Amino acid sequence: MKDLGYISQEISKGKNLAVNLTKYSRGLSSMYHGLGFIKLSMNYYTVYDIIKEDGFTDSQYDGILNRFNQVISNQILPLAQLNTDDEEYEEKLKNLTDTACIDEIRNDIIKIMEVVTAFVDRLRIYEYVLNRIEYRYTQDVPDREYYGMYLTNDIMHYILADKDNVVINSKISEIVGQLPMRLSREKFFEYLREAFTLYHGAQKSTIDDFAYTLRTSAMIGSMAGLREKFPECYDIFKTLDNADYASADKAEYDRLRGALTIASEKITDCADMFVLLAQMVNDAYTILLTGKEAFLDVEEIQNGAAIIFEVNKCFLDENAQLSEELLGRFEAFEGKQERILSVVSKCDFAVDLAIANYKEKLLESGQLDIYTALAKTAKLQSGSDFVSLEINGLLEEVPENAYADGVCEELIAQLAESFKSKTQLVRRAVMSSVLSQLPVFFNSTEEIQNYINLSLEQCNDAAEQMAVIEVMKLLKD
Repeated sequence: MKDLGYISQEISKGKNLAVNLTKYSRGLSSMYHGLGFIKLSMNYYTVYDIIKEDGFTDSQYDGILNRFNQVISNQILPLAQLNTDDEEYEEKLKNLTDTACIDEIRNDIIKIMEVVTAFVDRLRIYEYVLNRIEYRYTQDVPDREYYGMYLTNDIMHYILADKDNVVINSKISEIVGQLPMRLSREKFFEYLREAFTLYHGAQKSTIDDFAYTLRTSAMIGSMAGLREKFPECYDIFKTLDNADYASADKAEYDRLRGALTIASEKITDCADMFVLLAQMVNDAYTILLTGKEAFLDVEEIQNGAAIIFEVNKCFLDENAQLSEELLGRFEAFEGKQERILSVVSKCDFAVDLAIANYKEKLLESGQLDIYTALAKTAKLQSGSDFVSLEINGLLEEVPENAYADGVCEELIAQLAESFKSKTQLVRRAVMSSVLSQLPVFFNSTEEIQNYINLSLEQCNDAAEQMAVIEVMKLLKD
């Protein structure tokens, strides 16, 4: 395996492909296979521990976890124990590495997380609104001298304290999302159009993903999925969505704030657990995709399988107990995950390169499916837990500039329509949320400062001024 980097370089030069393509796929599959067992065993134990100690329960989660436990017991563990001397080895290997079940589980998790993400985006909108009215119910008054003379300087200092442009841009987006929103709709839509011109020349999928992010940030789209999957949260959503924030008294404010807190805690707990479940599914998927090519009888696989076996037994039998030796098994993984990732990160480029440039040779040698599986595996291990594993040729195309412009106009039309049914406070919250998702639209520090000054100057609401001061203090701290 130490020569995998060298082999990948040889493939990139087109050298000795008949031998190198096979060596590379076997070596990389083995790397990913071992990595999958290491990560799966760690997350599987973590999820079991959380459920046992914290008592987390959710009917949807429990249902998907039960299905996943069956994949573990019916495919992952038997695969780790498979013997090449078995007369039915090939047939068993084919059945054990079938990905239909794990693919269906993964797709179900993604659908749930799309609902969760849409709900979280809505909660951010309502939190923004509630923060802006919070100080109506106190006797405090804003420090107008600080607000009018020093706040802009403090904000600019916060933004420019770092030299890294990525960090600076992140802080600008953060600030834009919290400043008083006083833009006209026309100016707001102008910023949107400018943002989409930056996507001229981008792939269709990139443009569509950007538009999707803005739509969820703007609360565009049905929440029927929330009603179906999280009925308690849906009831709270309707409470927050139908509230009259402009005329809310202290009692109503407290009721709405309490509803927001309950919903945030519940959905955050669910999101965290579903992310862990998605990561486990991705690692199990990795194991199945690489099982046909990987070396199976290696230490990290057998050690990981032993941990997974114990945890799986406890999931399936409530009377089972984890052994005292289990935690000690994790010590054997120390440093291995980092070493595997170090090797993989330097040589995984050869997968796409081979598919793009040596497709005929891969077909001739019967390895195209293997390399396609490795391409999927790379996505599963990319760190993007919900990435699509399919490659749609149409989505990878670079359309004419008019496509991005058309997507933008469609989004603007949807926003204009949604604004008709929203109060001024909610509209402003939506606009702030969307602007914070745009690529930074300032060309100089002077433009940033002017934008901040204008936002602050046009806000005459004492409660919102106090809210902005408090938010900026929190950001600086």
